[in-house]
Amino acid sequence: ARRVFRGYALIMVILASAFSLIALVRELDSVGKGTYKTSDAALYVLLTLPGWMVELSPAMALLGAIVGLGELAAGEELTAMQALGISRARIAWSVLKTGVVVMLAVMGLQEFVAPKLDQLAFELRTQAISGMESTSTGRGFWSRNGQRVVHVRRLLHGRIPTEIEIYQFDDNGWLRVVAWAREAVIQDSKRWVLHDVRQQIILENKTLTEHFARLPWDSPFTPDQITQIMLPVEMLSPSELYGYVQYLKRAGLAAERPELTLWQSISMPLSTMAMVILAIPYVLGPIRQVSAGKRMLHGGLIGATFHAGSQLTIQLGSLVHLPAPLATLSPVAVMLGIAVWLYRRL
Repeated sequence: ARRVFRGYALIMVILASAFSLIALVRELDSVGKGTYKTSDAALYVLLTLPGWMVELSPAMALLGAIVGLGELAAGEELTAMQALGISRARIAWSVLKTGVVVMLAVMGLQEFVAPKLDQLAFELRTQAISGMESTSTGRGFWSRNGQRVVHVRRLLHGRIPTEIEIYQFDDNGWLRVVAWAREAVIQDSKRWVLHDVRQQIILENKTLTEHFARLPWDSPFTPDQITQIMLPVEMLSPSELYGYVQYLKRAGLAAERPELTLWQSISMPLSTMAMVILAIPYVLGPIRQVSAGKRMLHGGLIGATFHAGSQLTIQLGSLVHLPAPLATLSPVAVMLGIAVWLYRRL
């Protein structure tokens, strides 16, 4: 287990360094837009690093297990263990336990760490490039357009405006209309549909109160402000994605893309575990006789093939409208089947 964990750490450092450098070079193209500086680009890459670690976890698991077990195989230690009566199943179980730890770590990063840092990086980058002051405060989002002021207290699941307050003033600065809405569905940057609306119209000598189950509304938020308010679905945690998908389904709205993103998140720790399982028969078999360089080359090719196959399956599934679980989990099932077949051959 120590050898395998050391392999995980080594591969993660190498992969994270390489992909961070690539991301930094890509971010340098945006330096100079608005107030976006090189230091901002470096901070953006640093904040998004945990997200990269989650994306790279299947490759890290495969290559790390190959490196760790490969060291034991190169020193004939695996052969000595088996000669002393330690079964391959027991060796496999030791490696599997490390895979469970890594899978749980990936799930923790997905839920609690990477989304929050990705969202912070997104907000800081958007503000710097757009060059406009943030509409975000500790109490929500504000916008003013002429005589109208809008306050969105919070976002449900990172994308659904809730607890909305609308204030309409006349030319003399007197408050004339106040409206409260439980939530809103954003159809586009200018067209919202408010739900559960209570509106008060303030006249000279009385106040009229109206209630609407749904009320179409022209939003004062600009497209740039909407970009700041609504997070990309890829930056939501699995629990936020699940809640958002359920909300869209209850509202009768299209949920295919968020649901596919949700199942991609679910498949990531499973893919990580599948790669660990695949590495066991791979190293215990004839490949243990080859050099470390060849083992790394073979592992890299397998990881790249798995990633390309997964992306291809997801894209094809989206085109032919396959269920999201089938499109995202079928590559994992194929990889597990190959691992079981290789292990039985031993």
